[in-house]
Amino acid sequence: MAKVSSTQVHQSHPNRIAGTSLLYPHSRGFPGGLLTSGFVSAQASELSGYFDEPGLPARCTVILSGSCSMKAGGQIHHFETCDLILARTSRETFTFENSAEFSALEIHVPPLLLGEMNIDSLPGIQVRSLKLQDPAIKTARRLLGYLRMANPSGLQVARPNELIGYGLAMTTLGYAFASCETKRLQLNGKKAVCLETARQTLLKHFDRAPTILQLAALCDLSPTRFKELFRQQFGCAPYTLYQAHRMERARSLLREKNVTETAMELGYSNVSHFSAAFQRQFGYTPSKWQRLIL
Repeated sequence: MAKVSSTQVHQSHPNRIAGTSLLYPHSRGFPGGLLTSGFVSAQASELSGYFDEPGLPARCTVILSGSCSMKAGGQIHHFETCDLILARTSRETFTFENSAEFSALEIHVPPLLLGEMNIDSLPGIQVRSLKLQDPAIKTARRLLGYLRMANPSGLQVARPNELIGYGLAMTTLGYAFASCETKRLQLNGKKAVCLETARQTLLKHFDRAPTILQLAALCDLSPTRFKELFRQQFGCAPYTLYQAHRMERARSLLREKNVTETAMELGYSNVSHFSAAFQRQFGYTPSKWQRLIL
């Protein structure tokens, strides 16, 4: 697994390597300290490292294809195609994994620029699922296309061409933050405590999961409202979180148990179903994982 700092990843790379993997995105800086990076990875991969950018910028990320998981701050977040993520940056370590055929657009916004835009600092991670025809998705795709065509080698770029990229980046942020403001949900202390209780209940046993109805009842919410607030609070849907932690437990068990024993302990009656779920999560089979670590 590659280990790298976030500053090393988000920088301009030569044409010959830009866009070849998560380590070498298409990246460009714009006025005001705005930084854009376009990630394209044909193969499932993973990397780990630490956030070290100066100024702790906010991040706006749009998943354009595939899926990914990130573990940071003691939590696992899973994102899928058409997810728009707004997040603050903390100085911490992270682990990131992506599926095959993955692409994403990421914009870093320094605090000063956020202030100039009259946008409050983000409290954590906010996730919204978009439709394919959402203007934020369309603009993010255009910006990724611009980054792939722009010269990433550090040579001077014509001013009009630079303004096109800057305009696309600011437009993407406009869609992202406008939605954030109009759909922001405020959780009172009681609801936050209930959601944390539901999360702990969900992750208590990996051989059987409680139903959404049972979890919603813990918070005195309807199932629909519970799922909405859970995703806002923890960055993903309840069963997505459950499955991510379940597969992390699987990787731990596979250090000492065989594939069949691990599947049984996690509540799978069919080993092939377990293997398929494991491969969807990490991009390789349980058997291959054991060969890598043993």
